Amino acid sequence: MKKKLVLINPHVEGRRGEEDIRVIVQMPLNLAYLAAHTPSEEWDIDLIDETLEDALDENGKLKFQADLVGLTGLTYQAPRAYEIALACRKAGVPTVFGGTHAITCTEEATQYMDAVVIGEAELIWKDLLADFHKGELKKIYDGGFPDLSTLKTWPNRDLFKDKYDYKYSSIVTTKGCPWRCEFCSVPMSQGNAYRERDVDDVIDEMEATDFRGLMFAEDNFYGYKPDSNARARKLFQRMNERGVFKDWFGFTQFSTGQDPVALRAMSDSGCLGFLIGLESTDEQVLRKMRKGSNLKTGIANYTKCIDNIHDNGMIVWASVIWGADFQTKDAFYSMTDFILENSIDVLTYGIHCPFPGTPLFKRMEKENRLLRTDFPQDWEYYDTAHVTHTLSHMTLDDFIEGMQYLYDNVYGQENLKKRFIETLKRNGSRRTAMFAYKVGSDWDQVFRQVLDRLYALRESGHYDRIVRDRGLQPASV
Repeated sequence: MKKKLVLINPHVEGRRGEEDIRVIVQMPLNLAYLAAHTPSEEWDIDLIDETLEDALDENGKLKFQADLVGLTGLTYQAPRAYEIALACRKAGVPTVFGGTHAITCTEEATQYMDAVVIGEAELIWKDLLADFHKGELKKIYDGGFPDLSTLKTWPNRDLFKDKYDYKYSSIVTTKGCPWRCEFCSVPMSQGNAYRERDVDDVIDEMEATDFRGLMFAEDNFYGYKPDSNARARKLFQRMNERGVFKDWFGFTQFSTGQDPVALRAMSDSGCLGFLIGLESTDEQVLRKMRKGSNLKTGIANYTKCIDNIHDNGMIVWASVIWGADFQTKDAFYSMTDFILENSIDVLTYGIHCPFPGTPLFKRMEKENRLLRTDFPQDWEYYDTAHVTHTLSHMTLDDFIEGMQYLYDNVYGQENLKKRFIETLKRNGSRRTAMFAYKVGSDWDQVFRQVLDRLYALRESGHYDRIVRDRGLQPASV
């Protein structure tokens, strides 16, 4: 008789309402990979994506039956993952936990989970399931960071698509990052080596999926060195040669905008545009972040890169970090000017966040600047949507004033409609302009939630108490 495996993507209470956000809510691809590596002759598999439905009822009990539960989690998801795990424990159902937080806070995770996977699960998942059948689950499994060119199993998207109406799926073509940005956990969760899948295997997978919209779910699909840049160009060119045309987008760095051959091949293959970590236009701030890729390209070259991307009919989706050290309230006004003057199609952002295990977390801890330290529950604030450390060169009032100014001038339906028209006129493509508008509308909802949280933080007095009690007045005040 088959066993029942339930794979869960936890979602923190208080972030509900995201069921209407359709572009940035993605299929949890890591769980789809686990499903693909699970022997179908031994297991029935179900998925619960808590972005779209709850795993627990109003009494905190399981709404499902299972023999084994697999949970994934970024840091902000960990408290909810632990809550589900405790409910599973009460019901006698063993749990397995993987993902970024399992890697960065392994010892903590073992207190709540029956087994914790660090690294990537593809090579050890069947061994873990065999141990489960024998009643011999180990506390920790280390999957390491395998060579992607040797892995030919594709994620089981169909299983999840049958249950949820995802508009976009994602695809992984590379993993890892050699940079050492102070705030980033990717080198810990994926390794420092830049690992690449075989180009034709990627395209075979793209051909096999009936998702028209795909997101390249990696930090930099273009790569970091000439050989990886050449490999990226080959991928885009092979997509065109084989007639694989998708509405795709992904994440990369500014230097991609300096490669005309890659830009043309990307546009021809259906690329709508891509997200670039703009982060800041202040070199001092970038140096403090250790944002090496941006410093290497040079702030002076940002505008030319943006123009090159636009000239090839693609949108620029820029991401900015707010609340970093050395940022003053003037940064909000200068960045707003930069966004509007350079016709950035979509602006998203993250509030500077010290994720556990990163150099930034260690520095904030040493400087006694962390606002939320009641772990593991307070991990829910570590999502780039909350202020989690004191600001070095701004008051909280400065920060809120700047965020409100940014929203009033870049977000809101009137501003989004203006940018839609501007993108449409420039690109001549309703397809790319509408994509930018939809992403902007998603982020408009997120931004309004973030503003509500900021005003609530000020009203609570928690931030000002921390600053006062620890003598942490910002340098510019």
